[in-house]
Amino acid sequence: MPGTDRTGLAVPLRRALADAGWLPSGSAAMAPSGRGDPGAGDGGAVPVVGVDLGGTKLHAVLYDPDRHRLLDRVERTDPRGGTAVTSQIARLVESLTAAAGLTGRPPRVAVGCPGAPDPATGAVGHAPNIPGWDRMDVPADLEARLGARPLVHNDANLAAWGEHAWLPGRGGDLAFVAVGTGVGLGLVLGGRIYAGSRGLAGEVADLPFGSDPFDPANLVHGPLEQQVSGGGVERRYLELAGRRRPAPEVFAAAADGDGAAAQVLDELGRLLALALRAVRAIVDPATFVLGGGVGSRPETLAATRRWLARTEGESLQVRASAFGERAAVAGALAAAVAA
Repeated sequence: MPGTDRTGLAVPLRRALADAGWLPSGSAAMAPSGRGDPGAGDGGAVPVVGVDLGGTKLHAVLYDPDRHRLLDRVERTDPRGGTAVTSQIARLVESLTAAAGLTGRPPRVAVGCPGAPDPATGAVGHAPNIPGWDRMDVPADLEARLGARPLVHNDANLAAWGEHAWLPGRGGDLAFVAVGTGVGLGLVLGGRIYAGSRGLAGEVADLPFGSDPFDPANLVHGPLEQQVSGGGVERRYLELAGRRRPAPEVFAAAADGDGAAAQVLDELGRLLALALRAVRAIVDPATFVLGGGVGSRPETLAATRRWLARTEGESLQVRASAFGERAAVAGALAAAVAA
């Protein structure tokens, strides 16, 4: 579990994130969650790498403490899954390390991925977009390729951790709802990531609404994810308008007055409001954060708040992610610092 800063890199890395425009104005001066020595990251410190693995995109960021800079790479996720993806991650880390001109010890690496990493077996279940990871020890395979064992966490958990670690003072317990290729939930409770006994806490894709939970077609991705995701937005627009549009175009069409697109976004907000109410009934976090390519859009936040206001008034605090689509990789960097 991520905890205190074991590397002394938290303060300089916060400055690098602020310099790169990842953090809101003034955040660089805030004390990090888990303080380290501000000077300990200078001169020969081991670099850290954060990796965000999605069903369609792989994003890796290296922080070079000697030159105080961030380097990043983005690729399409290898659709073959399995060892093809672990090999891809290793190549990306090696590419970043070479680009930074670094030699010696391998960097500290943290990987955020869809699904539920099992701490006992290393397998990653509930990740249909990364085939084969449910049948292999992912951290062990990456260790053999990288020369050091990485942390592997659910991507929504790391997104929640990033909001908590880099933006202290914004509230206590936090729930991060990621809506993009799929839908997921990350929880920070009592200052720690909460993943459950088998890593399945937060698998809100399985919540039994949005579509028929007993339909076998909905058992792979989950009933809620069938509707609350980029693909769900596209499918619903096709049902209403009779033609296909990618999710970003649906948002643009709603802004231009397309009635079908507006209905899709309204229904998206309604389902997200129901999901947030269900989570609140169990863990009652102080703050909900919406993130991901769909969730971090202002239209999604506005639609969700409209539906919440009909039953919750102002009692449920919801905001958009400060990091947008970079939330998981920001959380992975925070976890690597604390590894």
